[in-house]
Amino acid sequence: MSEITAKQPIPERYLEQILTSLRRAGVVQSHRGSRGGFVLVREPWQITLLEIVTLVEGERKEREPSLPPTLERNLVHEIWEQANTASVEVLRSYTLQDLCQQREARLQQGPMYYI
Repeated sequence: MSEITAKQPIPERYLEQILTSLRRAGVVQSHRGSRGGFVLVREPWQITLLEIVTLVEGERKEREPSLPPTLERNLVHEIWEQANTASVEVLRSYTLQDLCQQREARLQQGPMYYI
């Protein structure tokens, strides 16, 4: 956890909540002790970003309309449904391994400065 908070601007309490959710869901396993921490239970290529986002944010559920339907509300609802479907498909198509590989590829493309 300390490695993550050192590299990313994530509050430690929030990160702790995320890792607890992931542990309860069986995505990570915690180890105690001086060399303790969290490790993935499955291989990175087996864990989709959709799974992570769903565990952290919860299932996306249909909301009951609080106002009577109108043409405009129906149009907006249809667009939000399309956006939701598209985001689910994108998140389902990437794994943790894909994310790591893309990160490494972008680090390799960074400019080199020689002195």
